[in-house]
Amino acid sequence: MRAVRIVFAAGSVLAATALKAQPVGEGPLVLRLPNSARYLGMGNAALASTDGDAMLYNPGMIAQSRGMAVSMQRYGSNATAGSMGTTTAAGAYVVGIAAQFLTYNAAAGANYAEVVEPGGTHLSDSGTVASSSTAFTLGVARTIKGLRLGASVKYAEDRIGASHDGTVAFDLGVNRPMFGGTAAFVVQNLGVGPRIDGIMGTLPRRVGLGYGRYQAVGGHWDAGAQFALTLEGDLFVRPAGGAEIAYVPVEGVAITFRSGLRLPREPDESMITAGFGVSVDRVLIDYAMEPMKGGRPISHRLGLRVR
Repeated sequence: MRAVRIVFAAGSVLAATALKAQPVGEGPLVLRLPNSARYLGMGNAALASTDGDAMLYNPGMIAQSRGMAVSMQRYGSNATAGSMGTTTAAGAYVVGIAAQFLTYNAAAGANYAEVVEPGGTHLSDSGTVASSSTAFTLGVARTIKGLRLGASVKYAEDRIGASHDGTVAFDLGVNRPMFGGTAAFVVQNLGVGPRIDGIMGTLPRRVGLGYGRYQAVGGHWDAGAQFALTLEGDLFVRPAGGAEIAYVPVEGVAITFRSGLRLPREPDESMITAGFGVSVDRVLIDYAMEPMKGGRPISHRLGLRVR
């Protein structure tokens, strides 16, 4: 119990730091996008994920995550995003590395404030200035008295044409088994935002609680669900959740269907997401669709996981 009190006391202090008032516009942009094809299909609720890219949602899950995960997503004809993550055991610790990227064409003459504001030019289907956003993350986790604790440090950068700047940010997370599943807590993106052409961005800070549970529901069926509640740096409260059900015709083969709901944060986000996956032995292929508002085409994400 003492360890629990220490963790939640530290979390309260970090939450107070993370929730300071923020100006409109958060960057680097890549830190605002989904990172998993599997979990995008479930409303992007993934604070209790156990895949190779789990550290991008919660470093506290590194100790449970396994294998490797990569995925890519297209936003119309103008922007491409992707991510990868993998973990490995190192004695009593588990170490993870991850990378994220976004390439897009910003509108000519756009300044950094216009790009990072909600619904900015970064996902526009027209633009003339080649731009990008990237992040590289290193994390470590260890289990102590039943609590799985993790921390990660990331270097993230926004680039608009020839102008660019980067920053260092930190995540802290913890999880523990609860009610047959996993409960998780995370504080993300602590640090100072980048400055481009004299305009200061603000890291997309958030504090989140999540829960995930999976179980067999029949001779050939497995089911699972993920729930998340995050408090953003500007005090925006974002609930999200999703479910997946897998049909297992023979051992080692599964066909999975997914659907999720979330409260939209960006003006072009939809409330509903969906997807499916196919797995054979240790190889899993995932697809997710993210309908977009404002007349923009549906965004598609493909992913590959190896466990």
